Amino acid sequence: MKNVLLFGYGKMGSSIARGWILKKIELNFFIIEKEYSLRKNAIKDGFKAYENIDFFNECENSKKFHIVFLAVKPQQMEETVKHFSKVNYLEIVFISIAAGLSFSWFRKKINKDIKIVRAMPNLPASIGLGVTGYCESKNLSDEEEKDVYTLLSAFSKTIYLNNENLIDNVTAISGSGPGYIFYLIEVLYQIAIDQGFTIKDAKTLAKETLIGSARLVESSNIDPKTLKENVTSPGGTTEAGLLVLESQKNGLYPLLNSTINNAIKRAKELNFDG
Repeated sequence: MKNVLLFGYGKMGSSIARGWILKKIELNFFIIEKEYSLRKNAIKDGFKAYENIDFFNECENSKKFHIVFLAVKPQQMEETVKHFSKVNYLEIVFISIAAGLSFSWFRKKINKDIKIVRAMPNLPASIGLGVTGYCESKNLSDEEEKDVYTLLSAFSKTIYLNNENLIDNVTAISGSGPGYIFYLIEVLYQIAIDQGFTIKDAKTLAKETLIGSARLVESSNIDPKTLKENVTSPGGTTEAGLLVLESQKNGLYPLLNSTINNAIKRAKELNFDG
């Protein structure tokens, strides 16, 4: 059975690992986490966890690992990849979820011939409902590509990207997207309070409206545009509200388009080859 080494058991790392547990993936998992409290969480979740790769090698008799999943922050990555100066690059697939660190960066820091995957999951991965865009270097075998898909699809829907540059777009749309949705709920909630509702009722109105609408989109197999038209009666209240939201100048499309383009711009600014 293949061995997977996960570096980092913070919010995203632990969410990803728990997805693997839920799907009962037939791979051996080991955690590398320098923070004691997070390492304890990993052990509590049922994983073997080690402070660093030296302890892993000592305790596991330098067990061979096939996939290295890098779930550390971008600023911690350079220190992390130093551990791989003497590994057999042809036998390991590296998967990184760090924003801003390109294929080129990893090739410079580790080896020009490494097998590398860049993936961008989002926060709902913590409940198994994430979405992940990912791209791969060209030197993975068919079996390795299958292993990557198995790991990523355990905690999210997956979208394969044939162009590394699209990772920045995924980051801005789905990676940052939960923040936009949370803010929408926050705004609806505050407006409900301004309209005279209690805090409890305002929260219910805002949250359940979004949850119910999202579930309807998912379960009905009807496109959002048609669903919108179905709820919009001529001369009714929804139509009146949509006159504002659908404004070509100040409506939701130009506002959200500007939001996403600004996020893409920032994602590109974070990219560096090191």
